[in-house]
Amino acid sequence: MAQIILFHHALGLTDGVRALADQIAAGGHTVHTSDLYDGRTFATVDEGVAHAQQIGFEEIGRRGMRSCAEHQEASVVAGISLGVMPAWRAAQVVPGFRACIAMAGALDLDAYAPLWQPHTALQIHLGTRDPWALEGDLETARSYAATAEHPDRPADLFEYDTDRHLFMDSSTADFDADLTAVLVRRIHELLA
Repeated sequence: MAQIILFHHALGLTDGVRALADQIAAGGHTVHTSDLYDGRTFATVDEGVAHAQQIGFEEIGRRGMRSCAEHQEASVVAGISLGVMPAWRAAQVVPGFRACIAMAGALDLDAYAPLWQPHTALQIHLGTRDPWALEGDLETARSYAATAEHPDRPADLFEYDTDRHLFMDSSTADFDADLTAVLVRRIHELLA
């Protein structure tokens, strides 16, 4: 069974992120929920993003890498929205990761290294009407999923018919239990 590091979104390590980790762990896996905010959580995305900007995105990346060093047994890294950034970075620069799971976000394949590691599977989950995804993440992810364009590093892209950015976090108004169940099933299939 897999050991997974899960990075939270801009609201922090919410009860909903912990609940998602528990759902993934129910497949027989171990999920480490890394806290990039030192225990702080926020009620709105604007507050959370402002806090992330105050910390600095480079510092968030460093905190993510420290978490990876603490959990060297992990072979999968995952992130939700803001958490995609440290997950993506780890997947690109730490050779031991076998998979990267990006929820509600996607970055350029060369964001942190010239090439995506060929042994690291990439699974992306985005809402088709999510305003955040429509700012470029969805188009970018669709290009990765087109294996003819990237035969050496295809991604599995799963699109959800929703405008809710954090549909997988039960502590937010965006939560959708049905879509979350589908997301968790697809993660379990990857981990199998």
